[in-house]
Amino acid sequence: MGKLLWSPTEEQQSQSEINRFKQYVEQRYQLSFASYHELWVWSTAHIADFWESLATYFNIQFHSNFTHILTRPANRDSFIGTKWFSGATLNYAEHVFRRATDTRPALVFRSEQDSPREVSWEELRVMVLRLQVYLKNQGVSKGDCVAGVLVNGVEAIALFLATNSIGAIWSCCSPDFGEASIQDRFEQIEPKVLFANADYAYNGRVFEKEESVRKLVERLPSLKACVFIHDKNWQMIMDSAAHQGELQFTAVAFEDPIWILYSSGTTGKPKAITHGAGGMLLEHMKALGLHQNVQEGERFMWYSTTGWMMWNYALSALLMGNTLCIYDGATNFPDKLSLWRFAKETGVDHFGVGAAYLISCQDQDLKALAYMPKTIGSTGSPLPPAIFEWIHQQFPETQIISLSGGTDVCSAFLSGCTLLDVHAGEIQCRTLGSKIEAFNTEGIAVYEEVGELVILEPMPCMPIYFWNDADNQKYYDSYFDKYAGIWSHGDWIQITKNDGIIMYGRSDATLNRGGVRIGTAEIYNVLNTTDDVQDSLVICVDHENGSSDMLLFVQLKSGILTDELKDKIKKSLRREYSPRHVPDQIFQVPDVPYTWSGKKLELPIKKIFSGIPTELAVSKDVMRNPEAVNGFEIISKTWNKL
Repeated sequence: MGKLLWSPTEEQQSQSEINRFKQYVEQRYQLSFASYHELWVWSTAHIADFWESLATYFNIQFHSNFTHILTRPANRDSFIGTKWFSGATLNYAEHVFRRATDTRPALVFRSEQDSPREVSWEELRVMVLRLQVYLKNQGVSKGDCVAGVLVNGVEAIALFLATNSIGAIWSCCSPDFGEASIQDRFEQIEPKVLFANADYAYNGRVFEKEESVRKLVERLPSLKACVFIHDKNWQMIMDSAAHQGELQFTAVAFEDPIWILYSSGTTGKPKAITHGAGGMLLEHMKALGLHQNVQEGERFMWYSTTGWMMWNYALSALLMGNTLCIYDGATNFPDKLSLWRFAKETGVDHFGVGAAYLISCQDQDLKALAYMPKTIGSTGSPLPPAIFEWIHQQFPETQIISLSGGTDVCSAFLSGCTLLDVHAGEIQCRTLGSKIEAFNTEGIAVYEEVGELVILEPMPCMPIYFWNDADNQKYYDSYFDKYAGIWSHGDWIQITKNDGIIMYGRSDATLNRGGVRIGTAEIYNVLNTTDDVQDSLVICVDHENGSSDMLLFVQLKSGILTDELKDKIKKSLRREYSPRHVPDQIFQVPDVPYTWSGKKLELPIKKIFSGIPTELAVSKDVMRNPEAVNGFEIISKTWNKL
């Protein structure tokens, strides 16, 4: 058990949203829960009752009501095909605007170059209405895809709401993605309209994007229009006379798609993960309202780009009657306190960032800011116990909420609870409705020892399908091919004595850079077209202090690895994808190890560089070229001494 850092007061417990929900359920079903754990057990044993209670508690506005809450698929070897709230129709954006008020702004935005800008609910409504009219004029309707290459700003929020309001499907990439990375994603979904920033600022520099986007447009024949933010077409839309009308909200089925997110692309092109409108609405109200105690009238921020699922998660604060605070730019420009100063100046109650940023701030004195948020959230990678303790020293009255979930569910199924204590290094709880266990290698649930995170019951936030995966084979292979009828998530966890959770990272070879998962295939896409490089392998090694190193190994056609070739590789990765794709170190190896089926042995090599003996890290019986491991083993012994 980690060191006890924070305990809720009686008032904090009684006034928390999760306590109010607990009392609601107790009254409705004539039950009594002595602890959060008992409430969690009920929520995972009576799934239909729990999710219906959530819908009524948050007063979900259905245009047509449901006939069945939960209908399981005939084939029980997966959750694919599970139907939730059959017959129900609703609109996500409509639930956002029902919180509109003139007593507080909808958004507060700041970038590296601009001072804070407040956006009233009326200003946001007018923007969304004008964009709604434009999209309809372009022939966009229910089921069509609208895409963005956008910074995290006011325009991105308005564009999503306009797209969603007419029942269309949203998908967005951050401008720091390279051309190949964006094309790999958008060519799958065939968007009808594209919106983009012509440039973006980061770390004090301005990066041009217009030429890159125009090349992308040429490769997307499905596009009917492309609009750059703040160009003449954008201004025409914003100057239109549509502001006098009323926003229209198209009702869609509970399981109709709301947005498309993307997997990291470890084994090829990124999978287009498609989520349902009703599932996201319910899940995010649960995650933010009950587990982060986000309450009406507060201010919420989560530092993110539009290419990370936390952008979608954060905008849901608008569902809770919050002002959404947005910061666009580098966290360390002009210094590491920029983000903290923004949070203080704008009165952020719920401050969220990636764990890597919190780790980087250890050398800062945050007490001098005289800022005390209600919660500090962390996700993207495990938050080390020492960082828990450091945050608590800086903000002794603040609840630290470490989250874990993923793009797969666009939410956190391990999160916080204002009824529970915070212990260093531990996530407070498994969220309501998330029947999560830790399985050992025999597929048996274990406690107080490390196991693989599995989910035993379906949840509405699970993907409705993968785009262009007609037989759901990719979907099945991603989560259900290990345990029949059980979701295998790919994280190592330990459920502690006090029912908290310790994260141990991914059980696969996905790269984690500052909380953003990167697929190894994207690295290989560049290396495969690099002269002099025969083959390559990349891993990310995690350290106990929360930091990590991306190591790239290259097999050359001839000669030795020079500094010139290293620089060429780094520049290519930065140009084609993003700065996050640039490795920390590059090594030359004689050969790259493969299995007999032709798969690179990324995870075994990662284990070797994590200190696991070679004989335990890899079975050479499954290898096509077992001698290839020798070169990595030699490098690991030297590298571990650096």
